[in-house]
Amino acid sequence: MPKDSAKFTLRREGQRYVCPDDRDLLDIAEEEAFSVSGVAESLGLTNRQLDYAVERASGLRPKDLFRRHRMLLARRMVAEGFSLQVIAQSLGFKHYTHFASEVKSYFDLPPRQFQKSVRAMCSDVGRPGAA
Repeated sequence: MPKDSAKFTLRREGQRYVCPDDRDLLDIAEEEAFSVSGVAESLGLTNRQLDYAVERASGLRPKDLFRRHRMLLARRMVAEGFSLQVIAQSLGFKHYTHFASEVKSYFDLPPRQFQKSVRAMCSDVGRPGAA
């Protein structure tokens, strides 16, 4: 039986969204392959209850919050030197083409150009005069 949504409240701590049981919502999302229904089930909620709790805490729908987190993880992994194929697989995309379209839509750059841009920014860090 799903929990009463009025009792389920996410607590915002910096960039974290903490569940009543002190688990991080975005960690759960990663474990559940960024599936809204998988996260809801893991928390004993309906999709609508999760939607309501996430909207109250973040102003975003779960799908949008999870997408943003997934793309930030992709950017971090590119900066760390992972290949685009490995990143797509690691972030649970079943097909590289879906990952590529998400990157293009979110960052407004095709994946290879996005990769070059991120890596160029990373190589500038620490250089004298670098912004």
